[in-house]
Amino acid sequence: MAHKSALFILVGPSGAGKNTLMQRVQDQLDDLPQLATMTTRAMRPGEQNGREHWFVSHEEFQRQIDANALLEWQQVHLNNLYGTPRRSVEEAMTANRDLIADIEFLGANAVYQVFPNYVVLIFVTPSDLSLLSERIQGRGNVSSAALANRLERARFEMTFAPRCHYLVINDDIESAVEQLRRIILSERASRRNENAAPATHHIFHATLTALIHHRDKLLVQDGLLPTFPITDHHAALDEMLQQQLNQTLGLDVTIEAVQDNRFEFAAPNHVTIAATPPRVRLDFVYKCTTPSHRLISGWDWQPITSMPLPDPVQDLLRA
Repeated sequence: MAHKSALFILVGPSGAGKNTLMQRVQDQLDDLPQLATMTTRAMRPGEQNGREHWFVSHEEFQRQIDANALLEWQQVHLNNLYGTPRRSVEEAMTANRDLIADIEFLGANAVYQVFPNYVVLIFVTPSDLSLLSERIQGRGNVSSAALANRLERARFEMTFAPRCHYLVINDDIESAVEQLRRIILSERASRRNENAAPATHHIFHATLTALIHHRDKLLVQDGLLPTFPITDHHAALDEMLQQQLNQTLGLDVTIEAVQDNRFEFAAPNHVTIAATPPRVRLDFVYKCTTPSHRLISGWDWQPITSMPLPDPVQDLLRA
C-alpha cells in the first residue's frame, strides 16, 4: 500500500538536467523540500551546505558509514562518494512529508528496496544521449577525464530506466518541468485521497539488439538486426543477450561492451529512446563479434555499407 507521502527520486545520467528540473518544480509546488544527500565532492557555485548536499570530507563520510547513518552510499564520479542520510528519510516518512532528491541509480534502487511504498522513481534523460557531453561541459571546470567518466557511466545508468515508475524526456526544459510537475501532482492526489484513482505509471517496453559483425558484414534476418524483448529488468543485460543469441542462433559471439569494476554487468554500446507517455520504448544495443560468418538458416550476412543504420551505430561499427 502506498505511503501518504512520497520521496520523489530523480535518476538519470549526468547532464540530464535533474537538478534544474528539481529547482524549477520546487518553485511551482508547495512543501517539496530537497533531500540533502551527503557527498565528498566540492561545492559548486550557488550551492548551499545542507540544502542540495551535505559536503563532507572522506574521513567524515567514512564515520557516517561506520555509524550506519547512511541508507546507502556509492562511489559515483571518479573518487567522489555520495550517500543518503537515514535519519532525514525516516523523519520525513514519520511526518508524512514529501521530499525530492537527485540520487544516482544504484543508490536510488537501494533506497527503494528499503522503502518501496514511499519512494517514487523518476528517470530523467534527453532523447539523444549525445546531448549529455555538451551539457556537462557547459557547467565549466570539467576535466576531460571527468567528462569521459560521466559519459561512460551514462550507458550503465540508462539500463535502470525500465525499473523506474516514470520517465521524463528533457529535450525542452519547459516541457520537462511540466511533465515532472504532473507526475508529482498525480502521485500526491492518489496517495492523499482514498477515493482518487492510482497514479498511472509509465509502461516500459525494452529490447536488446545485437550488432553481430564479422569484418565488413552484419548478421540480419529479413534486413533486421537480432532483437529480443527484455523479460527481466533486474538481470544483467549482456548475459541475457548472450543467452538469447546462443539459444536462437547457436552462434559463438563475443560482446564488445563497456566494462567497469563498479558494476556487475556490461553497459550497452548505444541506447535509443522513444516515449509517448504512458508508453516508453528503450533499445539497448550491444556490439558483438564472431570468429566466422558461417551461414545460419533464415539469416544473412549483409554488407554494413548497405544497411540503413543511424549515424551513432555506423560510428560504433567503425570504431
